[in-house]
Amino acid sequence: MPRITHGLGRAGLWIGLMLAIAQLVVGCAEDDSHQAQSVARQSVQQQVNEQSAQAQPADQPEQQREGASVSSPGQPQQQDQPSSRQTQSQQRDTQSQTDQADAADESGDNEDQDDSSQPADAAQQNSQQQQSVQVDEAEAVPDGTRLISLFGDITEIVYALGAQEFLVARDASSIYPAEAEQLPNLGFAGSLNVEAILNLEPTLIIGTAMAGPPEVLEQLRQAGVEVLILEELTGLDAPQIKFRVIGDALGLSNKAEAMALDVEQRLEAVLAAAATDSPLRVLHIYIRRGGLQLVSGAGNEAQTIIEAAGGIDAAAEAGIVGWQQLTPEALVAADPDVYLVMDRGLAVVGGVEGLLEIPGMAETRAGRGQHVISMADLYLLGFGPRLPEAIADLAGFLREIQDQVLESE
Repeated sequence: MPRITHGLGRAGLWIGLMLAIAQLVVGCAEDDSHQAQSVARQSVQQQVNEQSAQAQPADQPEQQREGASVSSPGQPQQQDQPSSRQTQSQQRDTQSQTDQADAADESGDNEDQDDSSQPADAAQQNSQQQQSVQVDEAEAVPDGTRLISLFGDITEIVYALGAQEFLVARDASSIYPAEAEQLPNLGFAGSLNVEAILNLEPTLIIGTAMAGPPEVLEQLRQAGVEVLILEELTGLDAPQIKFRVIGDALGLSNKAEAMALDVEQRLEAVLAAAATDSPLRVLHIYIRRGGLQLVSGAGNEAQTIIEAAGGIDAAAEAGIVGWQQLTPEALVAADPDVYLVMDRGLAVVGGVEGLLEIPGMAETRAGRGQHVISMADLYLLGFGPRLPEAIADLAGFLREIQDQVLESE
């Protein structure tokens, strides 16, 4: 028995020794594994930190969909869209010299609209939202800021930046998002009243070149109000420039830069999708009350939009520059495939039927085919945060008409 015990003890010693060695090896391997995992986590965290530091753009369309909540730190917006190729949507005067002729129309009714923003994949959205939060925590609008916005695109950007709580008034064209209409309305931005504005005790006014009269702006400056006037922009980089200028003025430069880059990325995708080998010739017609009927030619916002959507500006191609009175001769010279009008203008003439009763309108290819696209003013020509979606919609409508033309041939 002792012998057996002695034999087992020696075996146990060897077994114990072997087990100890095995545990030592395993322990070292586990330490190495833990160290490798730790290094890997540090590497991943470093990459995340570096990406966050670069302030990549937040996913603006996602914020727009979530924007029904006023407490959203992003942009409390929902997408307003043309509901068809021929009728109603949102409303605003064109951002041009024609606005003053239609000042009375700028405060038209706001209609319910569908959300058609195009989200990125979930992983990209989560990453961008996290980065947006980090940017938001790093900067803020100065306390005591009292802001007045003097055009619809500026108001949209203020909401997109999450700075709407600092707004104390807006102009008549600022009807999007819908909650902006709850702000005091100063009327047409080109006919401002000094007393009405000073009574609101603003510290900052941001407007377009249309704001005025000039003497009123000067009086406001003399009263100690900071007045920032944005230059007129008609290029595809207009939203990015506006975001950066307005963001700098509000102390939200990082967030504005992120959103500007987001618009730029969405634009690139839209432009690539809109390219076509068989572009349609599009004529933009501006109509308002009182018989105002104009053709938009080269150099106007409409040319930028039409060409971005894969079309040809028929007026520019015919040699028309700027704005020209709508005449049968101008229509014959342009002979477009499609008419592009604004919702409010189409309503003024009684819809497509009334539009085609204007002398010469029914005699073109667009008129004979009744090819009419109607879109919301601010949505299409505001050159604000929703510019990529507006171009995508117009491109889609043009494709529909192109398909109809091919089927009829």
